[in-house]
Amino acid sequence: MKKHYWLLACCAALAILSSSCANNAVYKASRESAVASSKESSTQCFVQHNDGSINYYQTLELVTGPFKTPYLLADGKIKIKASEIVAYQSKRLYAVSQKSFFSKKKSKVATETLPGFAVRMAKGRLNVYCVKTFNGQNAVDKFFIQTNDGKILPYTSELFSEVVKDNPQAYEFFTSEDNNSKLAEKISATARIYNTGTFATTR
Repeated sequence: MKKHYWLLACCAALAILSSSCANNAVYKASRESAVASSKESSTQCFVQHNDGSINYYQTLELVTGPFKTPYLLADGKIKIKASEIVAYQSKRLYAVSQKSFFSKKKSKVATETLPGFAVRMAKGRLNVYCVKTFNGQNAVDKFFIQTNDGKILPYTSELFSEVVKDNPQAYEFFTSEDNNSKLAEKISATARIYNTGTFATTR
């Protein structure tokens, strides 16, 4: 009998683990899609320097490593430091410096962008940025919202509701008690509705 219960417990644990992995895979795919669609219309890689000038490249790669300060490598030979630029676009994403964010805490860990930069996940009247941070065990997404006056502020449900309230469809979708989507998917889908007028989730 004990063996029977043990087998049932193992099966239940495996089912939960499998479901969790599947959900993570779905979120990862939807996140990648949101990031890709939020790039600038130009397909070229570029960096925007602190003085506003822009340089274009064929390739732009993030270089990280143990005991190494992360940097961008343009065309396989030009080294670009985070302190030299305010924004950049690689083949995969568009990122901006958190220097302009109204937040006291800047990310210092490079996972998908240069340290101190945030990837854009929604583009249009409503811009949404995301920073990967560590909670001690896992990498988690922290969101920032660009409000109508241009300020980029840390996400709160109250702030987001205030920003999208002039679009009834987006507001209703975000505030609906029947919406059980994960926060990241909910934010991304709401921003899509707000920016395009199209009802579509990130799934």
